[in-house]
Amino acid sequence: MGPEILVDKIIQEKCGVVAVYNETPKANLVRALAIAYRLQHRGQHGAGLAIRTKNKTLRYKGAGLLREVFTPEIIKQFNKTARWIMVHNRYGTYGGYQVDNLQPCISLSSKNVPITVIQNGEFTGVKKMRKQLKDKRGITDDTSDTYIFTRLLAEAQGDNWDEKVISLINQSKGAFSLVIGIEDSLYVIRDPLGIRPLLIGKTRDGLAVASETSGLERVAATKVREVGRGEIIKIHPKGITTLQKGLDGEGNFCDFEWAYFSYPNSLSTTHENDNHSGDSRHWLSFSRFRERCGEMLAAEAKIPHASFVIGVPDSGVYVAMGYANKTGIPYKQFIIRDHFNESGLHRLFMQDDQKDKISKFILKKLTLNPDRMVWKNKIVVVGDDSVVRGNVSGQITRAIFALGAKQVHWIIGFPPVAHPCHLGVSMRTGEELIAYRFKSDPKKIAKAIGATSVHYVSPQGFIQARKLTSDVKVPKDPRMIFLENGGCAGCVTGIYPVAKE
Repeated sequence: MGPEILVDKIIQEKCGVVAVYNETPKANLVRALAIAYRLQHRGQHGAGLAIRTKNKTLRYKGAGLLREVFTPEIIKQFNKTARWIMVHNRYGTYGGYQVDNLQPCISLSSKNVPITVIQNGEFTGVKKMRKQLKDKRGITDDTSDTYIFTRLLAEAQGDNWDEKVISLINQSKGAFSLVIGIEDSLYVIRDPLGIRPLLIGKTRDGLAVASETSGLERVAATKVREVGRGEIIKIHPKGITTLQKGLDGEGNFCDFEWAYFSYPNSLSTTHENDNHSGDSRHWLSFSRFRERCGEMLAAEAKIPHASFVIGVPDSGVYVAMGYANKTGIPYKQFIIRDHFNESGLHRLFMQDDQKDKISKFILKKLTLNPDRMVWKNKIVVVGDDSVVRGNVSGQITRAIFALGAKQVHWIIGFPPVAHPCHLGVSMRTGEELIAYRFKSDPKKIAKAIGATSVHYVSPQGFIQARKLTSDVKVPKDPRMIFLENGGCAGCVTGIYPVAKE
């Protein structure tokens, strides 16, 4: 057998948010889970569901993947006639990793009305939110921001739940896409900058909400559209009501979504020529975007006499293919992901709560072609979507050299990640980031991982890759380039659209 290696990231991001609303109450858990399975990549710490029956809100949650949490017995137990169903794939960005922080979060109002919340993202100013709680029982430093928000909503003042939801949302800051269940109604909400994705579509007997189009496609949803930034939608037995209209303009969508997290076959609007309001089938797929990043790198990072290009599964494959297609250098799939091994089922970058143990997983995730003749004296180009901590890219490099390669060059489809994120990506300290430690110097980073060279796509090249019909705006301050072009890459520049409080 050849050397086996692990994906070069141990970070986490986002969560998977799913909701199904039935025009006529019915047993529809299987449909909700079908959407959630397509969003498994967004959260692998645990999963949970909540359903609204005739007069009760029921919940179930547990640690692990969806298939581990929702066994056939649990599905049978909870597949009840329901008005709405929520499912959440959790990835912990704020608070501890204990089961108590799994979602959906539920809190009772003073009149014993259950408030149910799932979130994708992260609130800022959580310490201030904690202080606003009248009842702080059970709240600790490890309590998740979503649960604190749920408790605040249960305590909120107002004549009705519409007023309470609107008031609390407009006081909240951060990057958040929310679904809130109160009695027979669902509230679907996106933060004012649109940092986190959220979409809604029509099903044959109701509505479905999901973090990505690929989830909605699983259930043949039609008329798929973005939830507008700052928009508050109420879905209720009489129909759908917009309580607060979305804001104009493109906002600041997370650029790391483009680079890595979203499913390759999901689609996203580029917010050019009002394409966000048109047919979602005309949006840009994340796989095509990543391939375009590789094409940008072909112009920016010429590697003389390269023998072939390989891609690190999964997202790095598209970067490598784009580079190979543009340069004419042969593409070879000499790294294979083992989907039948338990570690192969996980995105190990998301296990940052276990990063001290990550070396135990290295021989279980990816396998290099063991045929030394394909590597001997070769100049190898390795494509990947990003290098964050750099703890495994060095092992990939060493494995390729051990098989006889002459040179190993990395091409990276995301600029150097040199700053922690407080808006929904679990990069909690600068010290854990290789670009922070080496001041984003690619020569020093290459030396640190043992590679011949490392080439990052430029910010301008990255942004142009996600623009289909317009050019990149180039501000006087280069650190503002992502914000000026409708994105957020504070992890690259240190400049964020929402300040950390």
